[in-house]
Amino acid sequence: MLKKLLITAMLGASVLSLGACSSTTSNEEAPKTKQETKYATKTVNNIEMDIKNIETTENGKGDKNIVQLTMDFKNKTDSKYGIGGNDFILKSGDKTYTVKTDANNIGTEIEPNKTVTGTVNFELPKDVKSGEFSYQPVTFGKEKPKVLATWKISIPNNK
Repeated sequence: MLKKLLITAMLGASVLSLGACSSTTSNEEAPKTKQETKYATKTVNNIEMDIKNIETTENGKGDKNIVQLTMDFKNKTDSKYGIGGNDFILKSGDKTYTVKTDANNIGTEIEPNKTVTGTVNFELPKDVKSGEFSYQPVTFGKEKPKVLATWKISIPNNK
């Protein structure tokens, strides 16, 4: 029963995350800078999560950076698993940042024994150079979200 409730909650989170997905990009964005650091693979609920790269661009106004994390998600279960951009947060210092809702963030169900690649985007002040990127799945009702995996990341400079 709890497993079905969890799957239903994750599916709902995926649907909500899909509503924030967009495939448009601004012509005003500056060239991206990639970071080639290797981060540890984390496994949560038999889902392997791996950060492939981190890119930084300047937003159209030039006052903030857009940081895009590209990730692989491998479902090592025998059932579908929902994953969405809203399931991730970034903490730096005493500030917590949520995903950039108008960006092209991941929002999908991963079929059993399949791997998908997707992105998670944040709009951050230019002085943010590092932080803790965490998987904190969206919850429903009175249940408080819990951080299930965290990576310490460095944010590359925008060139």
